[in-house]
Amino acid sequence: MSNSEGPLVLGATAADPKRAVLIWNAIRKYFVEAGFPVEYALFSTYDAMSSALLAGHIDIAWNAPMAHAQLLEQNSDCRTLAMRDTDENVQSLLIVRGDSDIETIDDLRGLRLATGVETSSELWLLPVTQLAEEGLDIRTDCSLIELDSTQYSDLQRWVDDRTIFEAVVNQSADAGIIFEPWFEPLMRRHGLEEDAVRIIWRTRSYAHCAFTSSPALSESRSDQFVELLLSMNPDDPHIAEMMKMEHLTKWVRATDDGWSDLRKAIVEADLVGKIY
Repeated sequence: MSNSEGPLVLGATAADPKRAVLIWNAIRKYFVEAGFPVEYALFSTYDAMSSALLAGHIDIAWNAPMAHAQLLEQNSDCRTLAMRDTDENVQSLLIVRGDSDIETIDDLRGLRLATGVETSSELWLLPVTQLAEEGLDIRTDCSLIELDSTQYSDLQRWVDDRTIFEAVVNQSADAGIIFEPWFEPLMRRHGLEEDAVRIIWRTRSYAHCAFTSSPALSESRSDQFVELLLSMNPDDPHIAEMMKMEHLTKWVRATDDGWSDLRKAIVEADLVGKIY
């Protein structure tokens, strides 16, 4: 499938199958009409898609941050190609209720903390690693509360941002870690005043999802793909609808740098090659 004379093969996961087909049909149509044929394959898990990428069965994968960082860590010939504008310079946040006495991370010692599962890049690995750098080991310094998890289509169980946010709001947790892009939508969804929930700490900025190239994909082919991707016109109704479903306003170039902190956290947690 990585034949330079044939269509470029893209990979994505089908977490929401109906939406995924609409998104990738629109992307395929755009590239085909631009004279750059592509096909796409949908996978049930990032694990399966990553294996296909490394084996050369697909040329480019649209990856979650964990899978992308894992591939960069495992094979130096995999490259970061592009991401959504909404994937740039995001952070994880430590939040508390507005009426809480907690002002700094030092105040969290001995208190109840709500987090994601230990394989979540934004709700555990990145914030936990960076909090430890600043002297707070949440495993020993805080009381980690148990939250209900949801099983997703890939059969993995995750604690989502809404559950963590609500634990803080309803005072079953003293503080919680959430992904920055969810903060304002959750505030609005719960009809909260601006000062009802405070941010007391942030991770360093990082990048989120990305297109990952296979080790065998030539730079010229990947450059062609990226150039066309960045040229998508959001004023085109078909493109606009796809972008709305995929939560972006434009595609942007990306480099490996945005995943350096996550790669470090994966190595320190001894997770290289173990979870995607």
